[in-house]
Amino acid sequence: MAFSTGSGTSHAAPKADINTTPLVDVMLVLLIIFMITAPLLSHKIGIKLPQPNPNPTENNQDPIRLKIVDTGGITQIYLNDEITDLQGLLIAFREEGKKPEDDQAEFKIEADDTVSYQLMTEIMAGARRNSVEKLGFAELFKPGDRTMQ
Repeated sequence: MAFSTGSGTSHAAPKADINTTPLVDVMLVLLIIFMITAPLLSHKIGIKLPQPNPNPTENNQDPIRLKIVDTGGITQIYLNDEITDLQGLLIAFREEGKKPEDDQAEFKIEADDTVSYQLMTEIMAGARRNSVEKLGFAELFKPGDRTMQ
């Protein structure tokens, strides 16, 4: 009979090679997942950038100053140094948005760094909904500097 008892010189050593098939399978699955999710992550925001104008028109209108101050959880909105609320601001956006784009005054937003992002996005979305084309940010001021300049 041809049975081996293991007493000879040819005894089997454990195989030390890594089985790479499961590793390749996992990598291919990850590659497919990233290929599917990558296009979903590139979300575009529609922003209308101004085109360069070789003959700029002179806009004699002063910008409308919009100052937003957060005083310990109470947010105050000033529109040209007059206190208003969000609804009053949206009415001002609506009135300005009815004008042609060239005749619109620019809204300059001045906000301190304690104003909530939610309020800022509501204000910018309200301007966009009401066709306000000229919306800009003035320099930010520190929370301790509450004076109207």
